[in-house]
Amino acid sequence: MAKILIGQYEASIYPEGNGYTGAISLGFHPDGSRNRPKRKGKTEKIVKQKLIKLVEDLEKGIKSQDGYTVTQCVNDFLDYGLKGRSENTLRIYRSIASNQIIPRIGRIKLKQLNAEHVERLLGKLAETHSTETVKRTHNLLARAIRRAERHDFVGRNVAALVDPPEGQTGRPSKSLTLAQAARLIEFCQQPPIRLGAYVILCLMSGIRTEEARTLRWADVDLDKATVYVLRAARHGGDTKTRKSRRGLSIAKLAVSALTAHKVRQAEERLAAGDAWQNNDLVFCREDGSPYASWQICRELVKITKAVGLGDEWVPRELRHTFVSLLSDHDVPIEKIADLVGHANTHTTETVYRHLLKPVITGGAEVMDEIFPNGSETTGSKSA
Repeated sequence: MAKILIGQYEASIYPEGNGYTGAISLGFHPDGSRNRPKRKGKTEKIVKQKLIKLVEDLEKGIKSQDGYTVTQCVNDFLDYGLKGRSENTLRIYRSIASNQIIPRIGRIKLKQLNAEHVERLLGKLAETHSTETVKRTHNLLARAIRRAERHDFVGRNVAALVDPPEGQTGRPSKSLTLAQAARLIEFCQQPPIRLGAYVILCLMSGIRTEEARTLRWADVDLDKATVYVLRAARHGGDTKTRKSRRGLSIAKLAVSALTAHKVRQAEERLAAGDAWQNNDLVFCREDGSPYASWQICRELVKITKAVGLGDEWVPRELRHTFVSLLSDHDVPIEKIADLVGHANTHTTETVYRHLLKPVITGGAEVMDEIFPNGSETTGSKSA
């Protein structure tokens, strides 16, 4: 058994099995037992280098064990580093961890992870996934390692040294033509269409799907044809921007659709009895419970397929259609930005504000001109 001195610590290296084992004396644990961590290797030289690295980490305050992997690091971040985040955010991050990071580099020990590992991971991902997915994967890994760094589990954040590459171009959002929009509205006016009023309101007011899902009857004044957007299905329940908190005058067709929808909902409330969840939601399930985003997507696809528009439409494209139709009917971009709650004509990202904006009427007036009876008007422009 060879006795050596590494820094201020006494260590020993001895043959064991098919290689060597090194142990270094670090004093005693609080319970009185000896604190003598070990490292193994095929040769004495390898073991000695491991013991030297152990001492260096101790002096830097790094305390993770050699077996601490990327998988453990990411899972620790998901368990402890995302407190207070929305369920949707947690779902997205857990999906990225289980589908992208852990299968590819999860087994690598965190101390051995280097920038090349991260570059290869992101580069391979960029070949088949969108830029947004690549960026989210990089963000999750960097944040997980940053947490490990704060807790002295690793000396540096190698993910922060890497710039994520551009991924594949995702499917761009599209909008309905005027003829398609007219067909959709006509179909959604039929009583059996459960979310018909939802589709009509979103298409004819530009309200975000996350805003429509949390819309309450207390926010709707059918006599004045006004909807007040005060909240959204986002973390914290606030709207996306401060200008998103607004009052909107809605077109006559939307008023009619909401009026009929309110009557049908009252019938459902009576049928549900004590099982009804009184959330005052304008759009809810048969028992009054809120819709999840995926349920809205599923129902919209059923509607568009029934109309003959295919199954590739998503709720946000009703809003895109609203903007497209207004723009095609010569509504100034500044007015459109007001109607859809944009901070300005260039961005929708700004701080929140709790002041209700004055009721905006321009969109309803134009929509009444475009769809006077729920069908395409003669001589209108195509979107």
